[in-house]
Amino acid sequence: MDRLFGSRMATLLCLAFAMVVHSYGPPGGFGGYGGYGPPGYGSGSGSDGSGGNNGFGFGGSGNGNNGFPSGSFLGFDVERASYYRGIHGIICSLAMVVLFPLGAILMRIIPGRFAVWTHALFQMVALLVYIAGAGLGIYLVTYIAIPFGGGSLLTNEATKYHPIIGIITLVSLLIQPLLGYIHHNRFKRFGRRQVWSYLHIFNGRIGITIGIINGGLGLNLAAASASEKRIYIIVAAVMWSLWMLVAIAAEILRLRRNRREANAPPARAVPAPMVGAKNVPRRSDSHSDRRISRSTSGSRGSRNRAPRV
Repeated sequence: MDRLFGSRMATLLCLAFAMVVHSYGPPGGFGGYGGYGPPGYGSGSGSDGSGGNNGFGFGGSGNGNNGFPSGSFLGFDVERASYYRGIHGIICSLAMVVLFPLGAILMRIIPGRFAVWTHALFQMVALLVYIAGAGLGIYLVTYIAIPFGGGSLLTNEATKYHPIIGIITLVSLLIQPLLGYIHHNRFKRFGRRQVWSYLHIFNGRIGITIGIINGGLGLNLAAASASEKRIYIIVAAVMWSLWMLVAIAAEILRLRRNRREANAPPARAVPAPMVGAKNVPRRSDSHSDRRISRSTSGSRGSRNRAPRV
């Protein structure tokens, strides 16, 4: 059942991703908003008239040419970079804002032993999606060269914060499956949380929260439109708040349950009969004694009674 659920989720995610990619079209058809560049360089104007530029863009006219012809003097294909940049943002946002929080929520609301396996499968799918998005981001770091001696996205002072935070988040989430495996085994063995449990819980919460914040920083770096930023903030705030509320409620219930178990009186044990105990009358012996006494009294009375005439 768990494998079937995981395969269906993976299939749905692949279909959703294919629809998103198809809606953007092939490289060269992605305009929309300004891109990367040194301060004061580039001026994008999206197809909705809100592309703009925050001082770090190579621009985009919204008609697929992004302000520069393919293979221009910039040293890289701007159209390809803009296309991959959009896909990178969509994949990472899907993983951080939707999949990871949802997988953590399912752990708390699904009853029984299925909760652990559902949580593990869902988070593994989310991790694979995020690895794909982060890998695309790392490719963009090596592919995009900021013109006029601006360096790369990882070395330029105005842009390096986003890829650095993304790499740190990727490393922290890559160790989550190992921490979760150790936590699960130790919990089954000792029946309570160990240090590995808290490492797994808080490493995941901190890593996902930082990843959500970094997604907003990426939108700002890419000079996304106000509507795109607004949608991201609303969805991220709702999912993160719901996740935290469920986590806090589950923690309160766990503490109350532990307190009840600690204050519960110990069960009274029923003493077992002593082996080899003496002077314990048996039913057969007492019954025979009563029968003998009745017969004795009857014979004594017959001797004292006068014979019938």
